[in-house]
Amino acid sequence: MFLVGALVAGAAGAQPVVPGFEAARGAAVTAGEWRYIVTATGSQALFANALELRCERSARRVQLRRIAPGTAPAPIIVATDTAERTIAADGWLDARDPLLDAIAFSRGRFVVAGGGERLVIPAFPEAARSVQDCRN
Repeated sequence: MFLVGALVAGAAGAQPVVPGFEAARGAAVTAGEWRYIVTATGSQALFANALELRCERSARRVQLRRIAPGTAPAPIIVATDTAERTIAADGWLDARDPLLDAIAFSRGRFVVAGGGERLVIPAFPEAARSVQDCRN
């Protein structure tokens, strides 16, 4: 009985496991590079012409979406080491949405599923920089 109590107590203090992130732990990072671009309305962070994170400064909102030429926008699932959420097809989030912080501070990578093949994306500073543009 003591052993069961110790296991339960240990599990209660553990950080929650995010299934999509854990499933991709051993997966290779998707090939590509991040690019940061200043735009007339804010900024944009692009990863490998597959993912866009766009700041619309005047509205203080960020659009996170797959870029798939010739396909209709679709909902995506974003998984970091601390959060997992489905984002609507239009991809708009408030600039202060905690998911954006989870992406910026994820342990080395985050995962995007839906709208095409799964992407394992390095958590580099370009995305955080574009989000910060919308917060200032």
